[in-house]
This record gives sequence, structure tokens and C-alpha cells, in this order.
Amino acid sequence: MPSLKAIKKRITSVKSTQKITRAMKLVSAAKLKRAQERALQSRPFETQLQDMVSTILVDAKWSSPLLETREMKRLGIVVYTTDRGLAGSLNANVLKAVMRRVQELAGVEVEIVSLGKKGADFLRRRGFKIHSQYSNLVREGNPERLASISKEVRGLFTSKHFDRLEVFFPKFQSAISQKPTQHLLLPFEKTAAKEASLALFEPQGPELLDTLVPMLLDFQFYRFLLETIACEHAARMAAMESATKNSKEMIERLTLERNRARQAVITKELMEIIGGAEAISA
Repeated sequence: MPSLKAIKKRITSVKSTQKITRAMKLVSAAKLKRAQERALQSRPFETQLQDMVSTILVDAKWSSPLLETREMKRLGIVVYTTDRGLAGSLNANVLKAVMRRVQELAGVEVEIVSLGKKGADFLRRRGFKIHSQYSNLVREGNPERLASISKEVRGLFTSKHFDRLEVFFPKFQSAISQKPTQHLLLPFEKTAAKEASLALFEPQGPELLDTLVPMLLDFQFYRFLLETIACEHAARMAAMESATKNSKEMIERLTLERNRARQAVITKELMEIIGGAEAISA
């Protein structure tokens, strides 16, 4: 059994850790509501923009490098993860989805565009080629910066550096559920419009699509970040709640050990006193 002093030191250490995990849980819980609202509110806007593009594509004869389908020799995978840890299995689940996708491919070169430090670190250690890495997006991320990144990534496709671009990100479902999601970014897919449109557009459809499609892609890059931020706060809140609960159980167990150790010390002292008294009386 550890000494009484060692047990007391361990209890003090666990209590200090518990204060940190409880504080981190409260911080994430406070930030989660706002992050959740931003993520959920971004989805209808993307849907409306997608519907607008699909409606114009019904009548417009649009040709663009963004539509070009090529034999997939080099795949670019855009990965959204966090910059910091202590977020449970959030990053691990997204990266497992990436690994499964890579295992499906044969004879295809894969390069990573990492939005988040954890993803880049994990994949680099496993021998993946990191084409580019972006960090501090959660703190500094804004639509303008994400639009700039989106433009750079689109350029890698139109310049034929990549034959296909796919995105992996965590999708927010609830405070306790975040789903790793795969999305085809480029080549741009024409989706069916909900209703046939008789509307007239000014400027003409093709000219309008030259603006709207890049705008849609830019917004998707930003929306995926909003989803990642909401997922990070939710996952960290759950992880810190679990850590706080575990530390409480550990403190209770250590307290029991301390009491047993203290009782053993007292019993030993009493035995020594009784033994000494008997020796004197004899």
C-alpha cells in the first residue's frame, strides 16, 4: 500500500486536475450554443444557393474547368480537424474516415490539404504527403480567409494538379453526436433542380454561374469550418464532463485508501504502545 503522504499528494493532484476539467467544460458549454447556432443557420443558406445554381443550370449551357471530369490519378483530400486536443474521439473519427477512403483507392496518389493542426500531425506521421496546412482557423477564421483558401484549392484542380477534390469534416448533429462526413468538392456536380424555372436572369445564366459556383464553393469551405467549431466545443464539453466524473471517482477511491492507510498507522502506533507497556510491566 502506498504511504499516507503519497496518497495525500495524489488526492491534491487529482483535485487540481478536476478544477481544470470542470472549468474547460464550462467554457466549452458557454461557447457551444453560439457555435451551434452559426453551424445550423449556415445550412439553409447553402441549400438556397445550391438550389439557385441548380435552377440556372436547367436552361443554361455552362462550360467551366470546375466541371471537368478526369481520370483520377491524384486525389486531393481536404481534412477539417481541430488545432488542439482534449476533444474526445472527434479528430480520430474524421481521420479514420480518411484512412478508410485511402484504403479503397488503388494506384491513386493522395495529397492532403489540412485545415487544422491535429489532422496534419496525424497524417504526416503515417507517411501522407501534406500539400498545404492551415491552422488557427477557429480563432482567426473568417469568411474572407476561408474564401482565400477555397480559391487556392480550386486553383489546384483547375491547374490539373488534382484530378478530384474531396472534403472530410465533422458534421454537428447534437451535443453528444458528431458525424464524420465526406463531400465531393470538385469536379462540381450538377444536381437536379427542385422545380423547372421559367425565370429570366440578368446577366445571362453562364455568366451568372461563373460567379455563383465559386461563391457556393467558398461558402461551403466556411460552413465546414462552422460545423467543425461546433463539433469541437460539443466534443470537448463531453470529454471534460467525463474527465471530471472520473476524477471524482478517483478522489473517492483515493480517500478510501487514505483512510485505510491512516487506520493502519494508528493501529501500528497502538500496538507499539501496548507492546511497550507490556514490556515495562513484565
